[in-house]
Amino acid sequence: MEEHDDFIVEVSRRNFVKGAGALAAGLGLAGFSSVGAYAAPMAPKKGGTLKVGIVGGTDDIIDAQYLFKLADVLRLNIGWEGLMNFDNKFQPSTENGLAESVEVKSLTKFVIKMKKGIEFHNGKTMNMDDVIFSWQRMVDPALPGTKALAQYLSPSGLKKIDANTFEMNLLQPNADWLTTLAQYACTVVPVGYTRTGPQVGTGPFKLKSFTPGVESTHVRHANYWDSGKPYLDGVRVINFSSTDALVNALLAGQVDAAVGVPAALVPVVKNNKKMKVIETSAGKIAPIVLPIDEAPFNDKRVRQALRMIIDRKKIIKQALSGHGTVANDDFSPIDANYNANGYVAKQDVPGALALLKAAGYSKSNPLKFTLWTGSDNFPEVAKSFAEQVNSLSDGVAKVEVGIPSDYWDTKYMAKNVGAYTTYWNPKPYLVQAGQMLDVYDETHLAPKGSNNPYRKWFEEAVAEPDAAKRRALVKKMQAYHNENGGYIIPFFLNVIDAHSTKVQGLEQRPASLNLDTFGMHFKRVWLA
Repeated sequence: MEEHDDFIVEVSRRNFVKGAGALAAGLGLAGFSSVGAYAAPMAPKKGGTLKVGIVGGTDDIIDAQYLFKLADVLRLNIGWEGLMNFDNKFQPSTENGLAESVEVKSLTKFVIKMKKGIEFHNGKTMNMDDVIFSWQRMVDPALPGTKALAQYLSPSGLKKIDANTFEMNLLQPNADWLTTLAQYACTVVPVGYTRTGPQVGTGPFKLKSFTPGVESTHVRHANYWDSGKPYLDGVRVINFSSTDALVNALLAGQVDAAVGVPAALVPVVKNNKKMKVIETSAGKIAPIVLPIDEAPFNDKRVRQALRMIIDRKKIIKQALSGHGTVANDDFSPIDANYNANGYVAKQDVPGALALLKAAGYSKSNPLKFTLWTGSDNFPEVAKSFAEQVNSLSDGVAKVEVGIPSDYWDTKYMAKNVGAYTTYWNPKPYLVQAGQMLDVYDETHLAPKGSNNPYRKWFEEAVAEPDAAKRRALVKKMQAYHNENGGYIIPFFLNVIDAHSTKVQGLEQRPASLNLDTFGMHFKRVWLA
């Protein structure tokens, strides 16, 4: 799971970033080209309200900086913006951000100049007090999800230079920091903002109403800073209780776009000539979590056996209807250092059974555990995994699948419940590793303060500006993780959404969020 994200970028002693693409030469990332684009047949047309459907519930929230569910992410992206954003090649850029430029003076000092004349939804002009307050809120220990950022930034590290410029002084070097500035949850709010107070941001649409579990309505921000945008008069986000209900509503014309279409229903949507499917892959994962300090997974042989016994292609076919690519338990394929050791995950049933036997398991003493998952977290994956383990082990392992309605509250990251599932949106390797270590410590691989080599190499890599030296450290981390880690990552999941053909302005390309990163706050989306 996730909340805040970071990044990897190689910088010189002074690296000035201005506009889209200026970071390209300094990034330690593999480049992406567009998978395909939906070319607009005519000039953008103004007006109309976009109706977006998404699975959500009464526990949905609106908060500019903290969130949990995809519905929360959607609503955040409609009304709030950060200093930077990601361009078409997954690189941080100021083009669609609130910053005019970012100057990297060192790995601990960043000077940020803001765009002028940006207005909040309540008519107030954004100033440096608002920007500094926003980042202080993101490292406030009294609020959730601040641990990762607070390691690098304290409230005293933020310094106003002039009316449009401020300085960030980090507590320790971080070669990832530009990506932190580009994260969708690192937004700017007015001084005094709270979750329970007025929901005011700088985004192209301002909140009009919100009924958790039902819908939210958002209207055009008349004084939005990006001239000529947004094209729409408003956005209406409608909640659905299931993906089946969501897709039915799309096909019936009750919504214009559906966020998160199940792979099994893609053919149904594609058969409708009035619909288009957006399917991209940038490395989203849905791992099976085996906490390495809890029985029976505290025996490394058990973890290795469970990795070896499965047929990953079969899981993709059964659970995802083929809409995914095989993974090898490493993560972050968008990173230039992905799979630096060339590791290939191969099914080895005899080898897996030999490891289980060495660990003391047999038909008379089988390995038993429950794999917990949520109905909204690819339960078919858990079922396919359990089915394979149970059948291929010939009674030596017995895995049950549990799908409680309160999964995220009672089983996810709970102590000694067995195995469970999670998910992560795409991000570079060290960003992902940092999140897994210090925000959602799901596997307990290398707790902070431990002498674990994985954490040691991570901390060294984050502070290393040299790309070759950083790659060497990441290579060590990946080798250790493959040998000792607690994640089974069978595949990279395709992100699938769909929309009516009247919806224009979306592109099919690798993106970290659904619907082409929600059409960049939906500001470039229009209705034909």
